[in-house]
Amino acid sequence: MSRKISRGIRKFIPRMSRGLPIGATLVCADNSGAKELKLITVFGYKGRLRKLGKAGIGDRVNVTVTKGKQELRKQVLQAVIVRQKKPYRRPDGTWMQFEDNAAVLIKPGGEPQGSEMRGPMAREVTLRWPRVAAIASKIV
Repeated sequence: MSRKISRGIRKFIPRMSRGLPIGATLVCADNSGAKELKLITVFGYKGRLRKLGKAGIGDRVNVTVTKGKQELRKQVLQAVIVRQKKPYRRPDGTWMQFEDNAAVLIKPGGEPQGSEMRGPMAREVTLRWPRVAAIASKIV
């Protein structure tokens, strides 16, 4: 009985296709001073042994700044993925895809480091990160 119930619930939980493996380069979409980010780890990713972690839209990740202000470079910072190139399916059946992979730097509490965001942001991010959504100029 419990097996049938768990299968029924599983189809209502949206499964995000994760399109950013560890080592991917991201565009920094805020005005914190960073230009390009490199993905290091994904928080909460549980995968197989020796398999690289992957991140999708709305995931909190550890990144390092590869291009940008000197005081931000070579530091491990936290960020939230706001756009990804790999297409993903929304629960209503539509498919979404962006032109680039982008992230917004956040403080450990979830507050964004920048005061404004460049480019669009996925709607899925606004549900998990309302403070980040407050600085968004366009939500798709």
